[in-house]
Amino acid sequence: MNGRVYYHHPEDSQYSLAYVTRDKDEITTSGQDAIIEDYDLDKEFFVLYTNRGASGTVEDLDDEFEDVLDEMSPQDRMITVRLLQIFEEIIEEKALEEEAKLEIYKQIELERIPDAIARVDWSGTAVDVAGQLMSTLILKHALPNANHRTSISMAQWYLESIETGFSFPDFATEEYDWKSWVNEYITESKRLLTVRRNTTAFSLLAEWGCDTVLRKNGIEIVLAEYDLDFTRSEAYEHYGELHTELCTNFLTDSVTRAGHDELIATEGNGKAEFVSFLEEAE
Repeated sequence: MNGRVYYHHPEDSQYSLAYVTRDKDEITTSGQDAIIEDYDLDKEFFVLYTNRGASGTVEDLDDEFEDVLDEMSPQDRMITVRLLQIFEEIIEEKALEEEAKLEIYKQIELERIPDAIARVDWSGTAVDVAGQLMSTLILKHALPNANHRTSISMAQWYLESIETGFSFPDFATEEYDWKSWVNEYITESKRLLTVRRNTTAFSLLAEWGCDTVLRKNGIEIVLAEYDLDFTRSEAYEHYGELHTELCTNFLTDSVTRAGHDELIATEGNGKAEFVSFLEEAE
């Protein structure tokens, strides 16, 4: 484990890195469900891991969404409802294929979705707009799991609103693991998401002898490969832009593999046109 620090606690991935310090006495858990680990690399330091607040399966979700939906504009509500439908389809698919319920670690936060939608510039090419939509939905992380699968599906709906009958190539194996070319994008997306939220902590870890942060599922983040010299707001903007670029590249690759590379240059639909498509497709 030389030079390596766990982002998710190795004994329970419900606990994730929340704070790093060289002074254990300055850690206060304030009643949180927490674990403190001692690391000794170039210097001794401590990592606080906290539980993200929910556990169980999708059966444990609070599915009373009407009050939140009622506060949204009609267009945002339509997109949000479709996102929930996609999520439900993924839940059902997992239950059928794996005979297991989708695990959760937080409740659904629908109130995040309108802000995600507001960040999309609907005036670009089809792939550019779809890339922004996919990226911002992933970044907002409104769902308790399957954010990548759900956001990719929403991007497909958007592209289908432009080209009737469009569908992506298969993204998953028969065992429902990501195919290798897809997994490269998904893995880097998760790295960017993690670095974006933790530049200050990761910068300190690098000073103290950490060269690699290890997420669950064996995803390694080599700190030297990322610029950590940002304030929190700068990091959110910088890595948000890189994430959108990554998602756009993923969709460019996907439409090319699907034999529809014309979508790379085709003008995209505006928000109103996309919502009209979703309404007609219900």
